[in-house]
Amino acid sequence: MTIDRLTIRGVRNLTAIELTPSPGVNWLHGRNGAGKTSVLEAIHVLGRGRSFRASQVASVIQHDANQLQVVVKRTDGITLGVERSREDWRGRIGGRDSRRISEFAAALPLVLIEPDSHRLVDGGPDRRRQFLDWQLFHVEPDYLDAWQRYARLLRQRNAGLKAGARETVLDAIDGPMVDAATGINRLREQQVGFLQSRLADLLKELGLLLPGEISIRYRPGHPAEQTLSDSLKAQRDSDRERGFTQRGPHRAELVLRCDRHPAAAELSRGQQKLLALALLLTQLQILNERGPRTPLLLLDDPVSELDRPHLEILLDWLVDQPFQTWITATEPGPGPFRLFHVEHGSIR
Repeated sequence: MTIDRLTIRGVRNLTAIELTPSPGVNWLHGRNGAGKTSVLEAIHVLGRGRSFRASQVASVIQHDANQLQVVVKRTDGITLGVERSREDWRGRIGGRDSRRISEFAAALPLVLIEPDSHRLVDGGPDRRRQFLDWQLFHVEPDYLDAWQRYARLLRQRNAGLKAGARETVLDAIDGPMVDAATGINRLREQQVGFLQSRLADLLKELGLLLPGEISIRYRPGHPAEQTLSDSLKAQRDSDRERGFTQRGPHRAELVLRCDRHPAAAELSRGQQKLLALALLLTQLQILNERGPRTPLLLLDDPVSELDRPHLEILLDWLVDQPFQTWITATEPGPGPFRLFHVEHGSIR
């Protein structure tokens, strides 16, 4: 599945545009501030319901516009689009109304690599949990329901802790909450196994040299020597004092190490960027192999993030991949790409 036609209106400095991209690599080039990244941002808003450049979608809407509109026609003939004003939004998928962001995410799976992607390595554990959960959302059809069930029970438990609920009430919540957590942890550990095996192969294939062997381990959010049930009971008095649950999958961690040392401390900023790139490309491969639809790759300004040898290897690799890629850069691309020149918000 690729984008066959892209229509964008009311997004930042972009004029109303309609693009017919290549199913392979699409290269958007132009000066800084021309609007290249805004094209990727528009696709991201459609597929994930939010911008990767701003905390509020409202700031993406042009100052003199009431709303933005992004419409995609996929190569399978399905059209999906959203209209977002500063107060509300509406969307359609295949001719029917939809207001569920999860449906758009499933209809247009994408992986974004941008200058802040190194935060996947040196950022907080929430970044890595989101990375892992995004993968599970696409390759495990039941995962979203399992996570929503756990999140609902977690909210009930936290409310009970704050309200001083009786022990019997918390016991009644803990049982099904542990059951839901067990399923989540099992699925997450399985995906970490896929990531670990595929990452090693991709690092070799792309010739990405790091100073040691990279390992990925899943830490489930409670002490390894205890079950989650026992951990919740042992932590209950402390949870009551704090008013929230301190153990469980919502506190899990995806641990990245380089030769048994924390990757964030062991790797330089440049090496962190290479590792983040490899992790996201590995996830892209897994989504392509195990998900129901071929994902898109959005790659923002790789020329400024990678040295020339690594960039050339990456571009050669992308040409042979089955997924559609969108790349931004200040100069025209060096390969057999479809080129779009972006200038003052206009694209040709």
